[in-house]
Amino acid sequence: CGFARHVISLQNETLILFFVYRMAFNSSNSSLLISKFFPRGSPMVRFFAMFMCLLLSALSMGSVAAFADHPPEKLFRNFKAFGQLGETGQLGPFTVNVARFGNLPDGPATSGPNSDFTGFLDDKFNLASIVMKEGAIIHEAYNDTRKIDSNTPLLGMSMSKTAVAAAVGSLICAGKIAKIDDRAGAYSGSLAETVFADVTIRNLLQMNSGVSPLGRGDEKIFNWKARGVNKFHGQASVRDALRLYKSASRPQGETMNYHSTDTLALSVLVEEVSGMPASHYFHEKVYSAFGKSGYMHWTGDKSGTTVSFSDLSMTARDWAYFGAYLMGEMERQTCLGNFFRDGIENAVSTGRKNGSRYGYQSWVFDVHGTPALVMQGHGGQFIVLDQANRTLLLTISINEEYAAGNLFANIHKFAERLQ
Repeated sequence: CGFARHVISLQNETLILFFVYRMAFNSSNSSLLISKFFPRGSPMVRFFAMFMCLLLSALSMGSVAAFADHPPEKLFRNFKAFGQLGETGQLGPFTVNVARFGNLPDGPATSGPNSDFTGFLDDKFNLASIVMKEGAIIHEAYNDTRKIDSNTPLLGMSMSKTAVAAAVGSLICAGKIAKIDDRAGAYSGSLAETVFADVTIRNLLQMNSGVSPLGRGDEKIFNWKARGVNKFHGQASVRDALRLYKSASRPQGETMNYHSTDTLALSVLVEEVSGMPASHYFHEKVYSAFGKSGYMHWTGDKSGTTVSFSDLSMTARDWAYFGAYLMGEMERQTCLGNFFRDGIENAVSTGRKNGSRYGYQSWVFDVHGTPALVMQGHGGQFIVLDQANRTLLLTISINEEYAAGNLFANIHKFAERLQ
Protein backbone atom coordinates (compact mmCIF):
# COMPACT_ATOMS: atom_id res chain seq x y z
CA CYS A 1 0.00 0.00 0.00
CA GLY A 2 1.50 3.33 -1.06
CA PHE A 3 0.16 5.15 1.98
CA ALA A 4 1.79 2.68 4.36
CA ARG A 5 5.11 2.92 2.53
CA HIS A 6 4.89 6.70 2.80
CA VAL A 7 4.27 6.48 6.55
CA ILE A 8 7.18 4.06 7.02
CA SER A 9 9.56 6.28 5.10
CA LEU A 10 8.96 9.34 7.25
CA GLN A 11 11.44 10.06 10.01
CA ASN A 12 8.93 10.92 12.72
CA GLU A 13 6.89 7.75 12.45
CA THR A 14 5.25 8.11 15.86
CA LEU A 15 3.71 11.48 15.05
CA ILE A 16 2.44 10.30 11.68
CA LEU A 17 0.87 7.22 13.23
CA PHE A 18 -0.72 9.42 15.86
CA PHE A 19 -2.29 11.46 13.06
CA VAL A 20 -3.60 8.35 11.31
CA TYR A 21 -4.85 6.86 14.57
CA ARG A 22 -6.66 10.07 15.50
CA MET A 23 -8.36 10.17 12.11
CA ALA A 24 -9.51 6.58 12.40
CA PHE A 25 -10.62 6.49 16.03
CA ASN A 26 -10.77 10.15 17.17
CA SER A 27 -9.10 9.27 20.45
CA SER A 28 -7.53 12.04 22.52
CA ASN A 29 -5.27 9.51 24.24
CA SER A 30 -3.82 8.18 21.01
CA SER A 31 -0.51 9.97 21.32
CA LEU A 32 0.29 8.48 24.71
CA LEU A 33 -0.77 5.01 23.63
CA ILE A 34 1.27 5.03 20.44
CA SER A 35 4.33 6.45 22.18
CA LYS A 36 4.09 3.73 24.82
CA PHE A 37 3.45 0.71 22.61
CA PHE A 38 5.06 1.78 19.32
CA PRO A 39 8.31 3.64 20.15
CA ARG A 40 10.14 5.29 17.32
CA GLY A 41 11.91 2.72 15.13
CA SER A 42 9.89 -0.21 16.43
CA PRO A 43 8.96 -2.93 13.89
CA MET A 44 5.41 -2.56 15.20
CA VAL A 45 5.28 0.83 13.49
CA ARG A 46 5.36 -0.89 10.13
CA PHE A 47 2.71 -3.41 11.14
CA PHE A 48 0.42 -0.70 12.48
CA ALA A 49 0.79 1.48 9.39
CA MET A 50 -0.05 -1.41 7.11
CA PHE A 51 -2.99 -2.43 9.31
CA MET A 52 -4.43 1.09 9.24
CA CYS A 53 -3.96 1.31 5.48
CA LEU A 54 -5.84 -1.93 4.90
CA LEU A 55 -8.58 -0.96 7.35
CA LEU A 56 -9.19 2.45 5.81
CA SER A 57 -9.07 0.98 2.32
CA ALA A 58 -11.64 -1.65 3.23
CA LEU A 59 -13.97 0.92 4.76
CA SER A 60 -13.94 3.04 1.64
CA MET A 61 -13.80 0.35 -1.03
CA GLY A 62 -17.46 -0.50 -1.11
CA SER A 63 -18.64 3.02 -1.79
CA VAL A 64 -16.08 4.44 -4.21
CA ALA A 65 -13.84 1.81 -5.77
CA ALA A 66 -16.13 0.95 -8.63
CA PHE A 67 -16.81 4.53 -9.66
CA ALA A 68 -13.46 6.23 -9.02
CA ASP A 69 -13.97 9.99 -9.32
CA HIS A 70 -17.05 9.86 -11.51
CA PRO A 71 -20.12 8.29 -9.88
CA PRO A 72 -22.68 7.62 -12.64
CA GLU A 73 -25.29 10.10 -11.41
CA LYS A 74 -22.71 12.85 -11.05
CA LEU A 75 -21.44 12.21 -14.55
CA PHE A 76 -24.98 12.18 -15.92
CA ARG A 77 -25.63 15.59 -14.35
CA ASN A 78 -22.50 16.81 -16.11
CA PHE A 79 -23.78 15.36 -19.38
CA LYS A 80 -27.06 17.21 -19.01
CA ALA A 81 -25.34 20.49 -18.17
CA PHE A 82 -22.91 20.26 -21.08
CA GLY A 83 -25.62 19.07 -23.47
CA GLN A 84 -27.72 22.13 -22.67
CA LEU A 85 -24.78 24.53 -22.62
CA GLY A 86 -25.56 25.90 -26.07
CA GLU A 87 -28.88 27.15 -24.70
CA THR A 88 -28.01 28.05 -21.12
CA GLY A 89 -24.37 29.14 -21.15
CA GLN A 90 -24.25 27.79 -17.60
CA LEU A 91 -22.33 25.01 -15.89
CA GLY A 92 -24.05 24.94 -12.53
CA PRO A 93 -23.54 28.41 -11.00
CA PHE A 94 -20.81 29.33 -13.47
CA THR A 95 -21.32 31.31 -16.66
CA VAL A 96 -19.25 29.74 -19.43
CA ASN A 97 -18.43 31.00 -22.91
CA VAL A 98 -19.65 28.63 -25.61
CA ALA A 99 -19.42 28.63 -29.41
CA ARG A 100 -22.70 27.35 -30.84
CA PHE A 101 -23.16 26.30 -34.46
CA GLY A 102 -26.60 25.71 -35.99
CA ASN A 103 -29.95 25.00 -34.38
CA LEU A 104 -30.73 22.20 -31.97
CA PRO A 105 -31.80 19.08 -33.87
CA ASP A 106 -35.55 18.44 -33.76
CA GLY A 107 -36.07 15.87 -36.51
CA PRO A 108 -37.73 12.46 -36.08
CA ALA A 109 -35.81 10.39 -33.55
CA THR A 110 -34.06 7.38 -35.03
CA SER A 111 -33.32 4.09 -33.32
CA GLY A 112 -32.64 0.53 -34.42
CA PRO A 113 -31.18 -1.83 -31.83
CA ASN A 114 -29.56 -4.95 -33.26
CA SER A 115 -29.87 -8.07 -31.11
CA ASP A 116 -26.41 -9.17 -32.24
CA PHE A 117 -24.93 -6.34 -30.18
CA THR A 118 -27.42 -5.46 -27.44
CA GLY A 119 -26.13 -8.29 -25.26
CA PHE A 120 -22.96 -6.35 -24.44
CA LEU A 121 -23.88 -2.77 -25.40
CA ASP A 122 -27.31 -2.50 -23.75
CA ASP A 123 -25.94 -1.61 -20.34
CA LYS A 124 -27.45 0.50 -17.56
CA PHE A 125 -24.50 2.89 -17.89
CA ASN A 126 -24.87 3.33 -21.65
CA LEU A 127 -26.51 6.47 -23.02
CA ALA A 128 -26.02 5.74 -26.71
CA SER A 129 -24.43 3.05 -28.86
CA ILE A 130 -23.94 2.88 -32.62
CA VAL A 131 -22.37 0.23 -34.83
CA MET A 132 -21.51 1.01 -38.44
CA LYS A 133 -20.50 -1.47 -41.14
CA GLU A 134 -19.09 -0.24 -44.45
CA GLY A 135 -20.45 3.23 -43.76
CA ALA A 136 -24.01 2.17 -42.85
CA ILE A 137 -25.55 2.17 -39.37
CA ILE A 138 -26.53 -1.39 -38.44
CA HIS A 139 -27.20 -0.77 -34.75
CA GLU A 140 -28.43 2.36 -32.97
CA ALA A 141 -29.74 2.46 -29.41
CA TYR A 142 -30.41 5.14 -26.80
CA ASN A 143 -31.20 5.25 -23.11
CA ASP A 144 -34.91 6.07 -23.15
CA THR A 145 -35.09 6.03 -19.36
CA ARG A 146 -32.75 9.03 -19.25
CA LYS A 147 -34.53 10.71 -22.17
CA ILE A 148 -31.61 10.41 -24.57
CA ASP A 149 -32.35 10.14 -28.28
CA SER A 150 -30.78 10.80 -31.66
CA ASN A 151 -31.39 14.56 -31.31
CA THR A 152 -29.60 14.92 -27.96
CA PRO A 153 -26.25 16.78 -28.05
CA LEU A 154 -23.83 14.53 -26.15
CA LEU A 155 -20.56 15.53 -24.54
CA GLY A 156 -17.64 13.62 -26.01
CA MET A 157 -15.30 14.30 -23.10
CA SER A 158 -11.74 13.66 -24.32
CA MET A 159 -12.91 12.43 -27.72
CA SER A 160 -12.89 16.19 -28.34
CA LYS A 161 -9.10 16.00 -28.47
CA THR A 162 -9.27 14.10 -31.75
CA ALA A 163 -11.28 16.97 -33.23
CA VAL A 164 -8.39 19.31 -32.38
CA ALA A 165 -5.99 16.91 -34.09
CA ALA A 166 -8.22 16.96 -37.17
CA ALA A 167 -7.98 20.76 -37.18
CA VAL A 168 -4.18 20.58 -36.97
CA GLY A 169 -4.08 18.01 -39.77
CA SER A 170 -6.30 20.22 -41.90
CA LEU A 171 -3.91 23.15 -41.43
CA ILE A 172 -0.99 20.96 -42.49
CA CYS A 173 -2.93 19.82 -45.55
CA ALA A 174 -3.77 23.43 -46.39
CA GLY A 175 -0.07 24.30 -46.32
CA LYS A 176 -0.46 26.68 -43.37
CA ILE A 177 1.83 24.49 -41.26
CA ALA A 178 4.85 23.33 -43.22
CA LYS A 179 5.99 20.33 -41.19
CA ILE A 180 4.68 18.39 -38.23
CA ASP A 181 8.13 18.48 -36.65
CA ASP A 182 8.33 22.27 -36.71
CA ARG A 183 8.40 24.15 -33.41
CA ALA A 184 5.00 25.33 -32.19
CA GLY A 185 6.49 28.71 -31.29
CA ALA A 186 7.36 29.32 -34.94
CA TYR A 187 3.63 29.57 -35.72
CA SER A 188 2.20 31.04 -32.52
CA GLY A 189 3.35 34.24 -30.89
CA SER A 190 1.60 33.26 -27.67
CA LEU A 191 3.28 29.87 -27.47
CA ALA A 192 6.63 31.45 -28.37
CA GLU A 193 6.47 33.26 -25.02
CA THR A 194 5.86 30.09 -23.03
CA VAL A 195 7.68 26.88 -22.17
CA PHE A 196 5.96 25.36 -25.22
CA ALA A 197 7.97 27.55 -27.62
CA ASP A 198 10.41 24.87 -28.78
CA VAL A 199 8.10 21.88 -28.47
CA THR A 200 7.40 20.28 -31.83
CA ILE A 201 3.86 20.02 -33.11
CA ARG A 202 4.25 16.25 -33.26
CA ASN A 203 5.14 16.09 -29.58
CA LEU A 204 2.12 18.23 -28.71
CA LEU A 205 -0.09 15.89 -30.72
CA GLN A 206 1.34 12.88 -28.88
CA MET A 207 1.22 14.47 -25.41
CA ASN A 208 4.96 14.21 -25.38
CA SER A 209 5.96 17.83 -24.73
CA GLY A 210 7.60 17.05 -21.41
CA VAL A 211 6.02 20.15 -19.88
CA SER A 212 3.55 18.74 -17.36
CA PRO A 213 4.84 16.63 -14.45
CA LEU A 214 4.19 12.92 -14.85
CA GLY A 215 0.69 12.11 -13.70
CA ARG A 216 -2.33 14.40 -13.57
CA GLY A 217 -2.11 15.77 -10.05
CA ASP A 218 -2.22 19.42 -11.11
CA GLU A 219 -4.69 19.01 -13.96
CA LYS A 220 -7.84 20.05 -12.10
CA ILE A 221 -6.58 23.57 -11.30
CA PHE A 222 -5.29 23.87 -14.85
CA ASN A 223 -8.70 22.90 -16.28
CA TRP A 224 -10.59 25.22 -13.95
CA LYS A 225 -8.49 28.14 -15.15
CA ALA A 226 -9.11 27.32 -18.81
CA ARG A 227 -12.89 26.97 -18.35
CA GLY A 228 -13.29 29.76 -15.79
CA VAL A 229 -15.04 27.80 -13.07
CA ASN A 230 -14.76 27.50 -9.29
CA LYS A 231 -12.20 29.99 -7.96
CA PHE A 232 -11.47 31.17 -11.52
CA HIS A 233 -15.07 32.09 -12.34
CA GLY A 234 -15.06 35.00 -14.76
CA GLN A 235 -11.33 34.59 -15.38
CA ALA A 236 -11.29 31.85 -18.01
CA SER A 237 -8.05 31.95 -19.98
CA VAL A 238 -6.40 29.15 -21.91
CA ARG A 239 -3.23 31.19 -22.37
CA ASP A 240 -2.97 32.04 -18.68
CA ALA A 241 -3.43 28.36 -17.88
CA LEU A 242 -0.51 27.49 -20.15
CA ARG A 243 1.60 30.15 -18.44
CA LEU A 244 1.20 28.34 -15.12
CA TYR A 245 4.16 26.24 -16.25
CA LYS A 246 7.43 28.11 -15.95
CA SER A 247 9.69 25.27 -17.04
CA ALA A 248 9.44 21.80 -18.53
CA SER A 249 9.48 18.75 -16.29
CA ARG A 250 11.62 16.64 -18.63
CA PRO A 251 12.96 16.70 -22.22
CA GLN A 252 10.29 16.58 -24.90
CA GLY A 253 9.79 13.22 -26.56
CA GLU A 254 11.07 11.33 -23.53
CA THR A 255 7.86 10.11 -21.86
CA MET A 256 4.25 10.51 -22.96
CA ASN A 257 2.03 12.01 -20.23
CA TYR A 258 -1.73 12.17 -20.70
CA HIS A 259 -2.65 15.71 -19.62
CA SER A 260 -4.74 18.68 -20.77
CA THR A 261 -1.74 20.95 -21.34
CA ASP A 262 -0.60 19.83 -24.78
CA THR A 263 -4.14 19.81 -26.16
CA LEU A 264 -4.73 23.39 -25.02
CA ALA A 265 -1.43 24.41 -26.60
CA LEU A 266 -2.76 22.92 -29.85
CA SER A 267 -5.92 25.02 -29.48
CA VAL A 268 -3.81 28.18 -29.34
CA LEU A 269 -1.75 26.96 -32.29
CA VAL A 270 -4.83 26.32 -34.45
CA GLU A 271 -6.31 29.70 -33.55
CA GLU A 272 -3.19 31.73 -34.31
CA VAL A 273 -2.46 29.91 -37.56
CA SER A 274 -6.03 29.92 -38.88
CA GLY A 275 -7.15 33.25 -37.47
CA MET A 276 -10.19 31.74 -35.74
CA PRO A 277 -10.83 29.64 -32.62
CA ALA A 278 -10.27 25.91 -33.05
CA SER A 279 -14.01 25.28 -32.63
CA HIS A 280 -14.78 27.53 -35.61
CA TYR A 281 -12.01 26.06 -37.73
CA PHE A 282 -13.10 22.51 -36.94
CA HIS A 283 -16.71 23.36 -37.80
CA GLU A 284 -15.79 25.06 -41.06
CA LYS A 285 -13.16 22.63 -42.36
CA VAL A 286 -14.02 19.28 -40.77
CA TYR A 287 -17.54 19.13 -39.33
CA SER A 288 -18.96 20.48 -42.57
CA ALA A 289 -17.66 17.35 -44.32
CA PHE A 290 -19.51 14.84 -42.12
CA GLY A 291 -22.08 16.52 -39.86
CA LYS A 292 -25.70 15.74 -40.67
CA SER A 293 -27.58 17.22 -37.71
CA GLY A 294 -26.19 20.68 -38.44
CA TYR A 295 -25.52 21.33 -34.76
CA MET A 296 -22.52 21.33 -32.42
CA HIS A 297 -21.22 23.44 -29.58
CA TRP A 298 -17.88 23.77 -27.82
CA THR A 299 -16.77 25.81 -24.83
CA GLY A 300 -14.20 28.58 -24.97
CA ASP A 301 -12.46 30.89 -22.54
CA LYS A 302 -13.47 34.52 -22.08
CA SER A 303 -11.66 35.50 -25.30
CA GLY A 304 -13.20 32.66 -27.30
CA THR A 305 -10.16 30.37 -27.38
CA THR A 306 -11.45 26.80 -27.49
CA VAL A 307 -11.24 24.65 -24.36
CA SER A 308 -9.98 21.78 -26.44
CA PHE A 309 -9.23 19.00 -23.97
CA SER A 310 -12.98 18.25 -23.71
CA ASP A 311 -16.40 19.91 -24.08
CA LEU A 312 -17.28 19.31 -27.75
CA SER A 313 -20.95 18.25 -27.89
CA MET A 314 -22.61 16.64 -30.92
CA THR A 315 -25.35 14.09 -31.48
CA ALA A 316 -24.33 10.44 -31.20
CA ARG A 317 -24.84 10.05 -34.94
CA ASP A 318 -22.55 12.98 -35.69
CA TRP A 319 -19.91 11.54 -33.39
CA ALA A 320 -20.16 8.27 -35.30
CA TYR A 321 -20.08 10.10 -38.63
CA PHE A 322 -16.92 11.89 -37.47
CA GLY A 323 -15.26 8.51 -36.93
CA ALA A 324 -16.57 7.22 -40.26
CA TYR A 325 -15.23 10.35 -41.96
CA LEU A 326 -11.73 9.78 -40.57
CA MET A 327 -11.90 6.12 -41.54
CA GLY A 328 -12.88 7.06 -45.08
CA GLU A 329 -10.07 9.60 -45.30
CA MET A 330 -7.57 6.94 -44.27
CA GLU A 331 -9.00 4.42 -46.74
CA ARG A 332 -8.76 6.94 -49.58
CA GLN A 333 -5.28 7.96 -48.45
CA THR A 334 -6.10 11.64 -48.53
CA CYS A 335 -3.78 14.15 -46.91
CA LEU A 336 -5.85 14.18 -43.70
CA GLY A 337 -6.16 10.41 -43.80
CA ASN A 338 -2.41 10.00 -44.14
CA PHE A 339 -1.96 12.41 -41.22
CA PHE A 340 -3.97 10.16 -38.92
CA ARG A 341 -2.44 7.01 -40.38
CA ASP A 342 0.99 8.43 -39.54
CA GLY A 343 -0.23 8.91 -35.98
CA ILE A 344 -1.25 5.26 -35.80
CA GLU A 345 1.97 3.95 -37.30
CA ASN A 346 4.18 6.11 -35.08
CA ALA A 347 2.13 5.89 -31.89
CA VAL A 348 4.08 6.15 -28.64
CA SER A 349 3.92 3.86 -25.64
CA THR A 350 1.51 4.74 -22.84
CA GLY A 351 2.70 2.08 -20.42
CA ARG A 352 -0.88 0.95 -19.84
CA LYS A 353 -1.85 -2.64 -19.17
CA ASN A 354 -4.40 -2.69 -21.99
CA GLY A 355 -1.59 -2.38 -24.53
CA SER A 356 -2.78 0.96 -25.88
CA ARG A 357 -0.47 3.46 -27.56
CA TYR A 358 -1.01 7.13 -28.31
CA GLY A 359 -1.18 8.65 -31.77
CA TYR A 360 -2.28 12.15 -32.67
CA GLN A 361 -4.66 13.10 -29.87
CA SER A 362 -6.19 9.64 -30.14
CA TRP A 363 -5.44 6.18 -28.82
CA VAL A 364 -4.28 3.13 -30.72
CA PHE A 365 -5.48 -0.36 -29.81
CA ASP A 366 -4.94 -3.65 -31.60
CA VAL A 367 -8.27 -4.91 -32.98
CA HIS A 368 -8.05 -8.37 -34.56
CA GLY A 369 -4.28 -7.90 -34.35
CA THR A 370 -4.29 -4.70 -36.43
CA PRO A 371 -3.62 -1.21 -34.98
CA ALA A 372 -6.84 0.82 -34.88
CA LEU A 373 -7.52 4.48 -34.05
CA VAL A 374 -9.67 4.87 -30.94
CA MET A 375 -11.20 8.06 -29.59
CA GLN A 376 -11.59 7.82 -25.84
CA GLY A 377 -13.27 9.92 -23.17
CA HIS A 378 -13.66 9.98 -19.39
CA GLY A 379 -16.37 7.68 -18.08
CA GLY A 380 -16.68 5.45 -21.12
CA GLN A 381 -16.86 7.47 -24.34
CA PHE A 382 -15.34 5.54 -27.24
CA ILE A 383 -15.25 5.44 -31.01
CA VAL A 384 -13.28 2.47 -32.38
CA LEU A 385 -12.29 2.58 -36.05
CA ASP A 386 -11.69 -1.01 -37.17
CA GLN A 387 -10.50 -0.04 -40.61
CA ALA A 388 -9.40 -3.56 -41.56
CA ASN A 389 -12.97 -4.84 -41.16
CA ARG A 390 -14.68 -1.55 -42.08
CA THR A 391 -16.60 -1.45 -38.82
CA LEU A 392 -17.08 1.31 -36.26
CA LEU A 393 -18.21 1.13 -32.65
CA LEU A 394 -19.48 4.10 -30.63
CA THR A 395 -20.37 4.10 -26.94
CA ILE A 396 -21.46 7.12 -24.89
CA SER A 397 -21.56 6.23 -21.20
CA ILE A 398 -21.86 7.54 -17.65
CA ASN A 399 -19.50 4.88 -16.29
CA GLU A 400 -17.13 2.41 -17.88
CA GLU A 401 -17.98 -0.56 -15.63
CA TYR A 402 -20.27 -2.40 -18.04
CA ALA A 403 -21.64 -5.80 -17.08
CA ALA A 404 -19.78 -7.23 -20.09
CA GLY A 405 -16.48 -5.78 -18.91
CA ASN A 406 -14.65 -2.55 -18.16
CA LEU A 407 -14.63 -0.44 -21.31
CA PHE A 408 -11.12 0.95 -20.83
CA ALA A 409 -9.70 -2.54 -20.46
CA ASN A 410 -11.88 -4.26 -23.06
CA ILE A 411 -13.04 -1.78 -25.70
CA HIS A 412 -10.87 -3.42 -28.37
CA LYS A 413 -12.40 -6.77 -27.45
CA PHE A 414 -15.89 -5.26 -27.74
CA ALA A 415 -14.96 -4.10 -31.24
CA GLU A 416 -13.83 -7.61 -32.12
CA ARG A 417 -17.33 -8.88 -31.31
CA LEU A 418 -18.90 -6.87 -34.14
CA GLN A 419 -18.13 -9.51 -36.76
